[in-house]
Formats: sequence, C-alpha cells, structure tokens
Amino acid sequence: MTPPGAIAVNAAIIGDRPTGLGLYALHLIRSLDQLGERLIVYTSRPDLIVAPGARLERVPAALRPERGVAGHLSRLIWTQTGLRRRIAQARPRLLLNLVPEGLLRPALPQVTVVHDLLPLRYPREYPRQQYYFRHYVPAVLRRSAAVIVSSESTRRDLLEFYRLPPETLPVVLLGYDTARFTAAATPPARDGAPYALFVGNVMPHKNLLRLVEAFADAVAGIAGRLVIRGWGRPAHVRALRERIAALDLGERVDWQRYASDDELPDLYRGARMLVLPSLYEGFGLTALEAMACGTPVIVSDRSSLPEVVGDAGVFVDAEDRASIAAAIRRVFTDDAFAKTHAALGLARAHLFSWERTARAVQSVLQEIG
Repeated sequence: MTPPGAIAVNAAIIGDRPTGLGLYALHLIRSLDQLGERLIVYTSRPDLIVAPGARLERVPAALRPERGVAGHLSRLIWTQTGLRRRIAQARPRLLLNLVPEGLLRPALPQVTVVHDLLPLRYPREYPRQQYYFRHYVPAVLRRSAAVIVSSESTRRDLLEFYRLPPETLPVVLLGYDTARFTAAATPPARDGAPYALFVGNVMPHKNLLRLVEAFADAVAGIAGRLVIRGWGRPAHVRALRERIAALDLGERVDWQRYASDDELPDLYRGARMLVLPSLYEGFGLTALEAMACGTPVIVSDRSSLPEVVGDAGVFVDAEDRASIAAAIRRVFTDDAFAKTHAALGLARAHLFSWERTARAVQSVLQEIG
C-alpha cells in the first residue's frame, strides 16, 4: 500500500559503479529519507540505497548507464511504459526525476533535475546525444512543474537553449560527503615533490591540454608534479599523452585512470593544490571536495565554478596559458598564499552539505504538491 503523500523517485540512473549522476541520486535519496519524506524509489540497485523509510522497487538491470547507448534507449522506453504503469498503480503525489528522463505526458506533477547541458555546448563531442537534448529533454522539462538545476550557470543555459519560464527553475547547489572529505588533523606526510592534482574526465571542456602546457611553464626551475586521475575517449587520451610527451613531462606526471573511493580523500589532502581550469562545469564537485579536505583550489572564472568556490578560489582565465601557469607556480612557491586559500576553502566548504541540498529540494517538492 502506498503511504499517503508519497513521492515516486525515478532513480534508474544508478548503475553498477555509481559516479557523478548516480552518486547524486544516492545521496539525495538518503537525505530526503532522513528528512522524513515517504519515497517510492525505482532502481536496479536497491542494495546501494540507504533509506530505511523508503519503499524500493526493482527495475531491470538493462537500464543501467554502464549499458551505454542500449541502456540509455532502454531507460527512455521504460520511463514511458514501465514507469508510467507503476506510477499509475502506486498513485504517489508527484514524481521526482533525478536526471532529465521523465514522462512526456504525465498524469501527475513531476519535478526534474538537470545538472548541465554539456552536449549542447560541445555538440561535436556528443553527436549521438543531440536528438535527446534537442527534442526529448525540452519536451520533458516543459511538462515538469519545476526543473531543479545545480547552478545558476546551468539555469542560464536552460533559459538560453530551451526558453523555459524562469520561475520554474530553482537553483539547488550540490552537497558533498562530509564524513569522507575532511581536512587532516595533522599535515599529511609528503612522499616526493609536491603535486598539483586534477580529478575528472579527459574531455576537451576540461582543458587538460592547456593545463599540462601551463604546468610545464609553472614548474620550470622548481620541484613539482602533476597528478591526473581520470580517463576518457581514446582520441582525447591519445592527444593528452602526446602533449605530455612533447613537453617532456613524462617523469613529472602521474596519470592513472581513476582513484578509488578510499584513495580519493587522501589524494586531495596530500595535494599542494587542485587545478580545475575547465571551460565548462555544471557544478564542479571536485573543487568542493578538495576545499573540504583543506586543499587550495585553482579554478577557471567561468560557468558554475565561481558559484562553488566563492572567494576561496584562485581564479584563472581558462584560455590563457600564462594565467594558469602563474597561479600554479604561486601556490607551489608561496606557503602563506597556499595556507590562506586552504583556510578560505575549508570555511567555504562548510556552507555545503547533502542535508542542505535535500532541504532545498524538499522545499521545491512541497511547493509543487
């Protein structure tokens, strides 16, 4: 029996090894449950969800994001068929879509979350997602009573590309795992030269080619390493490898695919700085996690990053190699400057939490129905 006032949650995006969108879904569900919301969660991974008060409804594993294009198409079809049938049976008060995969003809109010419109900003990099973002997504959003966006930057994108009513686009910033990402009680022991850290996908909007060029300029004549944790499509990986080799940085760059959940906090804590000179970010969660670990952050002065780091970040021009190099060199060589920005980052990070995110989402849901 469906509890009165229940909220259906479309969490089909949670997959085998959740990252990004999947982790957002897991944290938000847990926090909404802790706030007392009655949830009916549709997911293929009920084993990952920590929400004792929620009713978990299993959906096919074929919908998981690791299934690639097939999984994406399966989710779109299932949403219009299987999810529609289950909602008709459960009769919740509204539907919360944790990504823009919702009902095209909803029989109840729906609220949809959008983190970024990256495929529309970089269409050449996402050719197969063009129809989805140019036709399906706006159709879902226009049939949503509210569209929750992760930053004011994403809100501007929605206004530009889809011309949605501004009053339907509340901004709810993300949180971070306050138990995992904390500053070290004592300064971590450093093994070798200090390092600048990058965590994220190897994609053109991350600006990694310019980052390694700037790094090469920054460390001329001083000690310093660049640690990269992330991967991407073969062409982008190959281009980055070639640029690192051309700059003769092989011995100074430690590049591995990804850091494990256990390794990542210590990587942040041990870094002299996090560098995120992106051309575009829907939110920039790695900057927030690094600040929470007491690590200074160097970020570009565009898209959502100023919203996340506030006055705690060292801002650079993403298209200016010299600007990035100067910031990296200063954090490597100026202890007082680095210490000041570490303290500013810690203070800034305390303004964010998943509980705060969930309370803001809850407020939107209550206003809708």
